[in-house]
Amino acid sequence: MKTRKVVMATLATVALLVPTAIWAAGRFEHGMGSGMEGGRFGMGGGEVLRLANKLGLSSNQVTQIKGILSAAKTANQPTRTQLKANQQAFQASYNPPQFDATAVNAYIAQQTPLMQQLVLSGFQTRANVLAVLTPSQLTQFNQLRAQFQQWRQSNPGRP
Repeated sequence: MKTRKVVMATLATVALLVPTAIWAAGRFEHGMGSGMEGGRFGMGGGEVLRLANKLGLSSNQVTQIKGILSAAKTANQPTRTQLKANQQAFQASYNPPQFDATAVNAYIAQQTPLMQQLVLSGFQTRANVLAVLTPSQLTQFNQLRAQFQQWRQSNPGRP
């Protein structure tokens, strides 16, 4: 019975962390790695650059935003590298057919603070990017995001 509780607790923890890890892998490997585009969760603020023409961003604003995104990418690179190294080491040493709750929990404990650091950085970067916008641009940006979210809800099979 005790083993079952440990397994269930581990599975619950993994169930909570896997979506975060998948999201972060996509956002921080692809999004932040290629300019922090933002994507589904809008982390990083790169989506503002994609909407530069619609928002009427000045060339100075675009330059400021690119600088913010570049600085965040550079600052987060060691953390992303460590996450990947930890993942590779775990995959190389872990034997999936022989479940080891201790090893899985150790891996989760190792990765969690790094993931938290990247998520926190993404929110900070997004705030820094949005601070570059004028109040009217921010209002327009929020309207565009709301329209996009409404479109996604009405088209559930679309990315």
